[in-house]
Amino acid sequence: MPKLSDELVKVLQVRMLRFGIASTTRSPISRMPSAACTSNALSLRSRSTGKERDSESGLDYFGARYYGSSMGRFMSPDHPLIDQHPENPQSWNLYAYARNNPLINVDPTGLGCITDLGQGSDANHEKVEFNNSINSDDCAGQHGTWVPGDVSANNTGAYRGDDGSISFQATTNTGGNVYYSSFVSGAQTDANGVGQGASIAHASADWLSSQIVGGGSLDQMMSFAARRMEPRGGGDLMALLAGPGFSLDAPDNWAGPGGRGTPQGQGDWAAMAHDYNFLTNGITIGSYFNPFISRATAKALIQSDNNLIGHAGGAQAVKMGMLFGVVNAFQWLTHPF
Repeated sequence: MPKLSDELVKVLQVRMLRFGIASTTRSPISRMPSAACTSNALSLRSRSTGKERDSESGLDYFGARYYGSSMGRFMSPDHPLIDQHPENPQSWNLYAYARNNPLINVDPTGLGCITDLGQGSDANHEKVEFNNSINSDDCAGQHGTWVPGDVSANNTGAYRGDDGSISFQATTNTGGNVYYSSFVSGAQTDANGVGQGASIAHASADWLSSQIVGGGSLDQMMSFAARRMEPRGGGDLMALLAGPGFSLDAPDNWAGPGGRGTPQGQGDWAAMAHDYNFLTNGITIGSYFNPFISRATAKALIQSDNNLIGHAGGAQAVKMGMLFGVVNAFQWLTHPF
């Protein structure tokens, strides 16, 4: 049997320095063959602050953005004029990680915190603080609500309920997905934006962008969705006629006149996009069977309806087709293209 001293090898130890740069040292503490140990250590994908490192690009995925540890900066900028402060010059560097001070600060998830600072004169003037530089625990500590992605005033709305309580709506874009978060003031959520008093849903950013008709942008659609204060009208009957199922209590926040709140499924997201297209193209219910609207408006109406029918899915697509199919036929006859 060989002596233990003959089998000692150098083990690769990986330490993460500031900005996520890896430092390697070797210590004679293992029997594992040196080459195998080195390979196993270098193949670890969990790196700085526990983020996953892409083996091909060498970038760390933080959810909202990718981070390059070799440069000590994010690869895309933060949203401007959201979390910038004159007294802190580093806050104006939109590519900086943790205010360029990773020994004190961390940015573990790239999520944002919304804190209700107190009631204003009404819900539209509620005092709110946005912070995209703290973690979920600190957010909870200041009675804020944690949501995916960077938060901003443009994509946040507030309304007062019948009982006087304040509720918020926020839309965020993490690059691949658009998130819609609804929550009561002070709702405590985890690192995924989930918690009591809050509801959250997401849809593909590309899928939503593909439904925009006649101009506009995804950012504008997100702002519209978050700041829409009018609840869906029509009650249970509208849910039956336009919602995803064939029951009076079918989950539905957007399919019908008005609409606000977390979309309840694919059809609800499509209905929200449909409402946005109507707004940006000047379309109203009165336009449906109006032969005197412009050709451009008629074309936008038909395209918006077709997008809703095509993207709603299931029973809701059938119901939308029966309703808007008649509208589209009328506009085709009165505005031949």
